[in-house]
Amino acid sequence: MSNKKPIGVFDSGLGGLTVVKAVLENLPYENIIYLGDSLNVPYGDKTSGQITEFAFNNTKFLIEKGVKAIAIACNTADATSRRELLQCFDLPVIGVISPASEKAARLTKNKKVGVIATATAVKSGAYERAVRSFVADCEVFSNPAPALVPLIEAGKIHKEDSETAQALRMYISPLIQKGIDTLILGCTHYPLVLDIVKELFPDINIVCSGTSSLGALYDKLKAENMLNTSGKKGEVQYYVTGEPADFGRLGGIFLGESIEGKVRRAVI
Repeated sequence: MSNKKPIGVFDSGLGGLTVVKAVLENLPYENIIYLGDSLNVPYGDKTSGQITEFAFNNTKFLIEKGVKAIAIACNTADATSRRELLQCFDLPVIGVISPASEKAARLTKNKKVGVIATATAVKSGAYERAVRSFVADCEVFSNPAPALVPLIEAGKIHKEDSETAQALRMYISPLIQKGIDTLILGCTHYPLVLDIVKELFPDINIVCSGTSSLGALYDKLKAENMLNTSGKKGEVQYYVTGEPADFGRLGGIFLGESIEGKVRRAVI
């Protein structure tokens, strides 16, 4: 039956595993096929045309694997490509930007929201448009944060990692100076440094884009009668376009459990 089909999740690399973790914890019966396009990581420095091509290829791969819905676990791909994917493929496609923007719009008291994300996502203006679709007069201030993904994938995610803390101060402090009371972490890698952000900036609301998408995914599956209610614990298949061994070794940082030896190469 269609409700037992897996959810397809894709990202440019490792960050989308934070979405996988959220699904495993909150929708435990759902099966998942994860695709990390590690051959083309990072998306943040690519053109919109390149990213849309990657997103189409990723979606086609997952559809061929029999998924019932697509979760774009990449802010950059969501910003550039979700609309086109919805137009071209006949299945639910859930992004990360709109759910995070809705949550930020609910949380802000002074109508000033900050965003850190990749350069492409910031340039697209997608967060500004999304937040203002919920609160029309909200001010949105965005900063690209190019150093964070390499630091996170290097495992520098602990409070004692001064280089990461310094980068976060550099990117977020200008937003604090603008008077924001709510900050969107607009990349699915960023939840891994959430504790550092909270310690550095304890007085603002923090919204993680990837985990915020979980509610939208649940609502869509429920509305379409696609929730897996089998009572059987879901399984995850991991694919990457790059080197499976490297991905498997680093994936545990994001999932909190090892996936070494469980990752297969995807030919796209």
